[in-house]
Amino acid sequence: MKDLPVKKTDEFLGEAEVMDLSALKDKHYIVAVNTGDPEKFGLLGSTIHGPYTFVEMVQEVGDMWATHQHHSKVIVLEKSIVKATEMLDPNTIDYIELKYNDIITEAMLEGAFDNEQEFTCKAGLVSDPSDDPRLKKKEETIEESIANSNP
Repeated sequence: MKDLPVKKTDEFLGEAEVMDLSALKDKHYIVAVNTGDPEKFGLLGSTIHGPYTFVEMVQEVGDMWATHQHHSKVIVLEKSIVKATEMLDPNTIDYIELKYNDIITEAMLEGAFDNEQEFTCKAGLVSDPSDDPRLKKKEETIEESIANSNP
């Protein structure tokens, strides 16, 4: 399979795309209502739900859009405290909102129809370590430990 691009906003038309989501299928997620910039960590804390498998996440994102017209913030769960937090990029969220019923149906029929799809792009992840409050707290703790150990 050829290396597919992650399409940026100005070149992405969800209705015309066939996005390869296979890299997301073995991960777990939390979902919340997005607030502010779609590429930053702004979310409405009281709406955080999860952990979800891939199909559960797709259902939650689709329901949130169909029922309330709220865009989701989808964060990939990770056990490592040194790895920057990743979340689905805005185009991937838009694609899931648009095609969540098809994605869920395809997952239910996994393997029943082995038609090779012609993908036009792949799912994108956004990660900004400088905006990750978890990593900032870790850096502050390390700095405090160093300062306290030097008399």
